[in-house]
Amino acid sequence: MTDRDLDDSFVSGPHLVNQVHPGLVDGLTDLWGRVGAAGGAVGFTPETPLAEVRTAAERVVEAVSARREQLLTLGRAGVLVGAVVLRPDSGPLVAHRGLVLDLMVDPDLQRQGWGRVLLDAVVAQATAHGLRRLFLSARDGTGLDDFYRAAGWTECGRAPDAVLLPDGTYRDELWFTRRI
Repeated sequence: MTDRDLDDSFVSGPHLVNQVHPGLVDGLTDLWGRVGAAGGAVGFTPETPLAEVRTAAERVVEAVSARREQLLTLGRAGVLVGAVVLRPDSGPLVAHRGLVLDLMVDPDLQRQGWGRVLLDAVVAQATAHGLRRLFLSARDGTGLDDFYRAAGWTECGRAPDAVLLPDGTYRDELWFTRRI
C-alpha cells in the first residue's frame, strides 16, 4: 500500500476498540502483513504467508472480544494504519502490570511520530486501567531500543540469541519496562 492508495486524508486516532467490527481481522491482517513485508520487527518476515498473519490477527481480535486484551488503532481513509495491544496481567501478585504487544505503524507513515503517539496512548490506557508497570520486548539491531529509551522506557533484560532470523542469524531480545 502506498500513500497514493491512502489519499491525502488525515490520520485519526488513537482509538480504543470497544466493539469488534467484522472488518477488524482483515484490517489487522493487512496492516501486519504490510509491516512484516517491509521488514518490521513484528514477529513475521516478508516471506510469512498471509494466512499465518491472519491467524495471529484472529487471536488478537478474539482476545479483545473476550476483554483479555485492549487494542488501540490509527486509521486513515478507512484503512487501519497503526495498532498496539495492551495485555493486563491477572492474578493477585501481578494484576498491577501489563504487556505492550504488537506496536506497528504502516511503513508509509513510519518516522512521522505515529509510533510514539500509539505508545503514549497505550501508557495512558494502562494508567486508566489502574496498571502501575508495563513491559515490552524488542528485537536487537533494529534501532527500537533507542526509540523506547527516548520514550521513557528502561531496558530491564536481554535474552541472547532469542530471535532466529530467516537468514540464519540470531538477535537478542531486549526487554523494557516503564513505571506509570
